[in-house]
Amino acid sequence: MKKRWMAIAMTSVMLAVTACGSSSSSEETTSASQESTAASEAGGEETSGEASAEGETVLDKDTMTIGCYGAVQSLFPANDTKIPGAQVFVNVYDTLLTLDKDGNLQPMLAESWEQVDDTTYRFKLREGVKFHNGEELKASDVVFSMQVLCDSAATASNTAQFDPSGFAAEDDYTVVLTTTQPFAPFLKNLCSPSMSIFSQSFYEEHEAAGDLDLVECGTGPYKVVEWNEGENLLLERFDDYYGGPAKTQYINLRYIPEANTRLMELESGGIDLMQEVPGVSVAEIEANDDLTLWTATGVNTSYLALNYDKISDTTVREAIAHSINNEQLCEICLMGAAEPLNRVVPPSVPGSYDAGSYEYDPELSKQLLAEAGYPDGMTLELSYYSSSDNRRMGEFLQGMMAESGITLELNEMDSSAYTPFLNSRQQEAAICTTVCSLREPYQTLKNLYSSACGEGGNRVNYNNPEFDEMLNAAIAESDETKRNEMYAEIQQYLFDNVVYIPLYNMKVQTATRSNIRGFDMIYPTSYQRYNTCYFVEE
Repeated sequence: MKKRWMAIAMTSVMLAVTACGSSSSSEETTSASQESTAASEAGGEETSGEASAEGETVLDKDTMTIGCYGAVQSLFPANDTKIPGAQVFVNVYDTLLTLDKDGNLQPMLAESWEQVDDTTYRFKLREGVKFHNGEELKASDVVFSMQVLCDSAATASNTAQFDPSGFAAEDDYTVVLTTTQPFAPFLKNLCSPSMSIFSQSFYEEHEAAGDLDLVECGTGPYKVVEWNEGENLLLERFDDYYGGPAKTQYINLRYIPEANTRLMELESGGIDLMQEVPGVSVAEIEANDDLTLWTATGVNTSYLALNYDKISDTTVREAIAHSINNEQLCEICLMGAAEPLNRVVPPSVPGSYDAGSYEYDPELSKQLLAEAGYPDGMTLELSYYSSSDNRRMGEFLQGMMAESGITLELNEMDSSAYTPFLNSRQQEAAICTTVCSLREPYQTLKNLYSSACGEGGNRVNYNNPEFDEMLNAAIAESDETKRNEMYAEIQQYLFDNVVYIPLYNMKVQTATRSNIRGFDMIYPTSYQRYNTCYFVEE
């Protein structure tokens, strides 16, 4: 077994000049002279039998099969903001900007950008970029995409500070985007897969036909050619990709919810890459010379989401928080595949703050329940999407929380039904995860905006104008030190009010066949781009 530790450096991106300039007189421009992550991921086809740079013989294998833990809900970026959807979007679409492995801003569809004033940004687009339908990307497509994303409930938390009335195409390759207030995380927000750019004419045609969820028209290195819902999604190389054609012709994304099944498929060669390797499988992979384990520091917050629509009493929420032992959960249940987490924002993200912890204390939990009117304990329904990790976790929590007088009823759901269930605010309690892949606290905290309840990602359905004002003030602060101090106050406020109950920070663990070359973990999460991947003789 070849084990690779891909340490994702959580270096803070300095936005002081590109995103937080205080006046137009101090205008700064960032250009494509910086190495573009998109360009560096350019394909360049390998020919069977030829030697790679390492002297290995390249195989004539035209399909890379990915074992995915979650199913895609939609092919339209604004309609699927979960990680399984992002897995498709990063390969099929492009964003204006992107982040490199260290979290630094890089050009993508925009080859350069400048901040004109506190609320105005200008982007120069690459020329000659083609959509999958053959049309050339124009500034009007970018403006249209951004306007649609601003109107979408699912992306509302990403675009809350955007000002569509100021969006403009100055010419075919120059775009102006505006915000309603100074918004320090603006440029990083544009890197989110849910902010992908699409063709205006294609959108208008398929919106009228009512099939936007079933089609795509991006500019990415792959295009969708087949989707068997709940089974697999087949991507084919887009030969006119501006960064050069991908090295492997097809990417087959197979939906395999059970980790044990994914591992068996990987060992037998049925898949080439396994997402979401659980701790229980690590030793087996390490003992197999045909497999490679890739591990990265996670930037996610897995938490117990208690629905405010159904559990609003802070005393009850605190009682539930004290009924969980995070350390045991990670060590025994997840077998070391996660780190205990007591923070809303993962500690590897600049601006994360240690506000305290809800220590495991069954007696205190019982006392708090009695004070809240539950002297004989309470019953709580826990919902989660189907996976061996989640099932094991639910059963583990069931036994643990019983010590505090809490009867946990488990509601296991298929991932295709789970998201609509959360969007309609039906859950009492759920195991949820928010990913801070942009390495900016706002990405996690924005999910708690009052306007983001339900489809917007506010899974606890927290509606608090005071919180909204605190977060709006923080993101308007251009000084990073002061902004992080304001973020700290917000995280303390959330802890004191038991808004989130953090559980753990899952390590990013991916396993591949050992004859894959060109794979790298650019994103600190389970989804990656695959246009540089190819196979060699073992």
